[in-house]
Amino acid sequence: MHYILLNKNSIFLIIWLIILGSGCGGSASNENNAVTDLSFDNYIYQQPVVQNDGWETAHLNELSLESSDFENLVKKINDENDGYRHIDSVMVIKNGKIIFEENFRSKLDLADGWANNQDLSLHILNSVTKSFTSALIGIAIDKGDIPSVDVKVHDYFSHKLPVNGWNEDKENITLKNWLTMRHGYVWDEWNVSYLNNNNLNSQMNNASDPINFLLSRPMATTPGETFTYSTGVSFGLGRLLEHATGQSITSFMEQNLFAPLGIEKYTYWALDGQLHTGSALYLSPRDMAKFGQLFLNKGVWNGEQIISESWIEESTTRYHDAEDWGYSYQWWLTSFNVKGQEIQSFYADGYGGQYIFVLPEIDSVVVFTGRAYQEGEIEEYRVRTVMQNDILSTLL
Repeated sequence: MHYILLNKNSIFLIIWLIILGSGCGGSASNENNAVTDLSFDNYIYQQPVVQNDGWETAHLNELSLESSDFENLVKKINDENDGYRHIDSVMVIKNGKIIFEENFRSKLDLADGWANNQDLSLHILNSVTKSFTSALIGIAIDKGDIPSVDVKVHDYFSHKLPVNGWNEDKENITLKNWLTMRHGYVWDEWNVSYLNNNNLNSQMNNASDPINFLLSRPMATTPGETFTYSTGVSFGLGRLLEHATGQSITSFMEQNLFAPLGIEKYTYWALDGQLHTGSALYLSPRDMAKFGQLFLNKGVWNGEQIISESWIEESTTRYHDAEDWGYSYQWWLTSFNVKGQEIQSFYADGYGGQYIFVLPEIDSVVVFTGRAYQEGEIEEYRVRTVMQNDILSTLL
């Protein structure tokens, strides 16, 4: 396995370098890291290659789908049309087979430096990591290591008590409250750039005791009432998992998720000596897609029940409603309107343009990776437009 561990000083240095890069404009990629010069001029669709990694592939013709639609998608990405910029890869799985797979990434970028990653086939997941963490919690519950989502989180951190701001609300925070981001803490990581040291997530990462930083946050609302997105609680989920199982996060993950899925290669950056379960995994797009297919198949991969069907259903149920999205157990939910049909999806979403969309109604999984890290870049990479106009319109 490929592990790279970073101490806090390394993380601080990386953040500082990112901030410097942000002020310079242009691409943050290092030209010296170029591995190959991929050309997609005059692109012609070909069936994805079988790689002996557990995936079958199929030609679009087998599903009576038009190759010209995907050829036009590649042209838009290659020509860097507005809405199609900063995309590193796109993969489409239909009926359990890869039918489209193209990687546009030809060199390493700033995010690879966070884990000193030198493998072009591995891509940072950022907050897509959260959905993997939720799955690990489900496996631990399936195995009996954690009784249920109703356990109180502080029961696993008695060695950290007392913490600041202790009151009845804080005492009653449950695992489900953490999973659904309805924890009750004062926490705002969306209104300050992640590249700014004033961001609460950055403050936690740079704290001498990150888990104590999280547990000591003041309370704003009663747990279970208000959705407040927090990478901190996702980090806390990993620490809780360690205490519940008696294993490191990576050991538990390898044995119970990666080995059954045939995922052999990954890396990560670490916080407090372990995988940061809110944002730190690096995987290949094909292995990201395996995870999506596992959830599409109700916890089954290659005939093996890796996660219980009941957890798949529970963890992708909508617990928070907003105007055009919802939230479950570290998964987002949305719908797409295509050709007069409303298609439901639950999906994992990571900073920079990392996505795993699971679409049970049409037996499909769609994976994207991207590099939209600098200010304004994600507005040039409109994944909903790509999904509705270029992918789902073809699959229906």
